[in-house]
Amino acid sequence: MIRAVYLLLAIVLGACPAAAQTGKPANVLLGCRSATGEDFLIELFRPTQFGPLHCVDGLMIVDMTPCAPDGGWGLSYPTGRASLREVTQMWAIAHRHDGGKFSATLGPDKFVATASFGEGLEADLSKGSYDMTLELDRTTGDGAYTSGALGTVAFHCEIRSRKF
Repeated sequence: MIRAVYLLLAIVLGACPAAAQTGKPANVLLGCRSATGEDFLIELFRPTQFGPLHCVDGLMIVDMTPCAPDGGWGLSYPTGRASLREVTQMWAIAHRHDGGKFSATLGPDKFVATASFGEGLEADLSKGSYDMTLELDRTTGDGAYTSGALGTVAFHCEIRSRKF
């Protein structure tokens, strides 16, 4: 009986090498350029003290650290340098948070992120607001971000490798 279990396990792991891996997601760096010439980075599964996070660097996302776990929220301190205070997968905790909050979800076809400030979960896209939504198509590398202050801006991303 035990030999049969080991044989079955060997067949499953041999047929599905991914099942034999540790389950640790690979870090991916995307270099992006907007239609207005703005360069920025999207980093998926960045290793941090909070675990792997999705982060956006170089966009006009103010008063927060724009990083979050997949399917969750990164909550930044409401004052000072606005560094990341905690991360959560619980919408109720993110809803009550009164500082900067960043959510990120990597799906099979797209990456979606939202940056907002204050209580609630919806981004304020009214005129003058720097809250932001971002959506990137994983199959084409094309996307757009929207904010009240900047409008909707198209962009394109490509995988980058680190030089050092």
